[in-house]
Amino acid sequence: MTKFDHKQLRNAFGTFMTGVTVVTTWESSGIPRGFTANSFTSVSLDPALLLICIDKGAESIDVFTQGEGFAVNILAEDQIDTSGLFASKRADKYDLVKWKYSDTGNPLLDGVCAWFDCKRNQVVDAGDHVILIGEVQSFHHTDETGLGYARGGYVNLTLEQTALQAAEGGSDVVVGAIVTHENRILFVEDEDTGMLRLPASGLDESSGSLKKLHAVLNSLGIGVSITSVYSVFENERDAQQFIYYRAKAVSDDIDGRFWSLDAIPWERISSEPVKVMLKRYCKEASSQLFGVYFGSERDGDVTTLATNDSESDNG
Repeated sequence: MTKFDHKQLRNAFGTFMTGVTVVTTWESSGIPRGFTANSFTSVSLDPALLLICIDKGAESIDVFTQGEGFAVNILAEDQIDTSGLFASKRADKYDLVKWKYSDTGNPLLDGVCAWFDCKRNQVVDAGDHVILIGEVQSFHHTDETGLGYARGGYVNLTLEQTALQAAEGGSDVVVGAIVTHENRILFVEDEDTGMLRLPASGLDESSGSLKKLHAVLNSLGIGVSITSVYSVFENERDAQQFIYYRAKAVSDDIDGRFWSLDAIPWERISSEPVKVMLKRYCKEASSQLFGVYFGSERDGDVTTLATNDSESDNG
């Protein structure tokens, strides 16, 4: 059997963007159980089958594999807190969300994009997980946009679309990235002034774009992947648009370009809006509770997009 580095294999699997679900059931004593998972797949329309995968080390694995059935709740994009709650080991999960019982007795969460109430069809052994196949007994769906997950972070599709619209709506756009590696940020130094800036496109006479930003990052030769949008703001003085993304570098093999969060030379960053953005990033990095900012360089709103492991099968 071929052996792989588990961290690298997980990172490779994580490039596939998925939705986020909360899988629920109940114990024979009547206590509801549930866990957050993105290992959900539709299997068949006729008969109506779906599957989830559960880590064999999950506390609730016996409850799910031996029970009569379960429900899959597909979370909406405003339910990040619910995802984090059911990925935790808190005993009061169901006290903190609105829910109801299905006709078969499985918990259904309020506000989700869709739910599927299932009876257990098969349990298949699969390495360090088990595959639980359910036969759909009833279902419901809404017009809510689903919560996405990729590369270890949540993806809010509405926010991403808003960022793209901002880029398309004006001719003067800067598109840049906060590139990190092992809790350090990448800066580009101006050879003449010694001032620092973040890697970006659109700083010259031409307008920036995500495609041009990719070209800038690829030219660094350190392997950079963009994870999610982080800040979209407008300079009210000249109506210039700024869009910055979070990104991760595979390596830091560039002499003197990465700075630790607690050693950033703030006096060498000339752009005040970028400085404010980076100070927010440093604060959020300590808790791994990141947000997306929309507004002007002076005033706006932050929508929290927490980083979390949505494959935590804690039950």
